[in-house]
Amino acid sequence: MNSSFESLIEQYPLPIAEQLRHWAARYASRIAVVDAKGSLTYSALDAQVDELAAGLSSLGLRSGEHVIVQLPNDNAFVTLLFALLRLGVIPVLAMPSQRALDIDALIELAQPVAYVIHGENHAELARQMAHKHACLRHVLVAGETMSDDFTPLFSLHGERQAWPQPDVSTTALLLLSGGTTGTPKLIPRRHADYSYNFSASAELCGISQQSVYLAVLPVAHNFPLACPGILGTLACGGKVVLTDSASCDEVMPLIAQERVTHVALVPALAQLWVQAREWEDSDLSSLRVIQAGGARLDPTLAEQVIATFDCTLQQVFGMAEGLLCFTRLDDPHA
Repeated sequence: MNSSFESLIEQYPLPIAEQLRHWAARYASRIAVVDAKGSLTYSALDAQVDELAAGLSSLGLRSGEHVIVQLPNDNAFVTLLFALLRLGVIPVLAMPSQRALDIDALIELAQPVAYVIHGENHAELARQMAHKHACLRHVLVAGETMSDDFTPLFSLHGERQAWPQPDVSTTALLLLSGGTTGTPKLIPRRHADYSYNFSASAELCGISQQSVYLAVLPVAHNFPLACPGILGTLACGGKVVLTDSASCDEVMPLIAQERVTHVALVPALAQLWVQAREWEDSDLSSLRVIQAGGARLDPTLAEQVIATFDCTLQQVFGMAEGLLCFTRLDDPHA
């Protein structure tokens, strides 16, 4: 083990789900996550994670096993992610838009014991995968299901237990490579290095207890998950707002309602947001930072974003493997 990683282990000695316990103790009554169905405080989120982890354990899931998670941006994603991490089960984070070819390749690579879907819109795909791959012992559904073949995710519950904590030098989760060639590739991220990923990002992006982060990009992606994203915001006691819609007539009123301060966009979405402000008049004065990443941002569009939203534009270049490059909040525009 190299000295730089050893120093990370010293700096971040707790696995990610154990860090949630500390955040819940520190920020207990503050709102942690919000979606279209409701909100959870930090203490309620931690308790729900324990309950679900116990249910998953009773189903037979064990530390070191893999589970494919294909969920939209909602509180269920966050709860499940932490529940799996608490057990030492390794989530394989798939995008909601991925279909048979990609999911089949991911299952071949990861050999997961379970596949978690949102609802009936992925039901036929899940049936095909379960029939083809003997490794899949369970299909779990976070939303409504009418199939006896599937297990409702939140029907699983149990009492909090003292599960062995995973070593912070071990793999926490598997992200998908951002490459565009061929089938997806899996990128392992360890507890210690991923903790540094979201903690250092949060510091650089000015995240605090007063921050409200809007997750509008798919949260299975490294950018909205941990740059600083969901995890970086929760680590600082802020609030995460999750939406499965990128439509301006839905998202902009949500920004006004929740007083969102930080959001991450790709350039194409930033362009749509700029255009939408010609007719959309929600109060977006709470916005402090708009991050742009995923592709090169045209300088003209960058100036339009700054002028339209009257906030700081932060450009981000990164890879799931770990390299992250940010402009600083006080950098000059040119």
